[in-house]
Amino acid sequence: MTSERVDALLERCTQCGLCREACIVEAMGAHSITSFLCGDEDYSSWLCASCWRCQEACPEGVDIHAVMMERRRQEQPPTGYWANFRNILRSGYALPMGEGINELRRIHGLDAVKLIPVDWVAILLGEDSEKGA
Repeated sequence: MTSERVDALLERCTQCGLCREACIVEAMGAHSITSFLCGDEDYSSWLCASCWRCQEACPEGVDIHAVMMERRRQEQPPTGYWANFRNILRSGYALPMGEGINELRRIHGLDAVKLIPVDWVAILLGEDSEKGA
């Protein structure tokens, strides 16, 4: 099932498969948005190396990134991604960063980072902070 926006973005797509052939995620055996573009239902819009090879390979100039982002709006991310989202909102990094990060940064001559309070992150992600989601 696709939205009108995705359908409009795909108007020029001929399903030639050149994007899929260029995709490094596909080359590693996973199924990215390029699988979706080729008509497969077994894919994840969340698997992308952001290398833009698919976009460069597309002979029709389909905005593959826009298709991927629209599909992401329609699909739930994999479970493990929520922890990364929390970390990114809190510190700007996907890896967990706690208060001790600033001591490490100081040791290496880097400026301190201001971490966002955990309850703010819960609000931004639409989580019930009472549950500690």
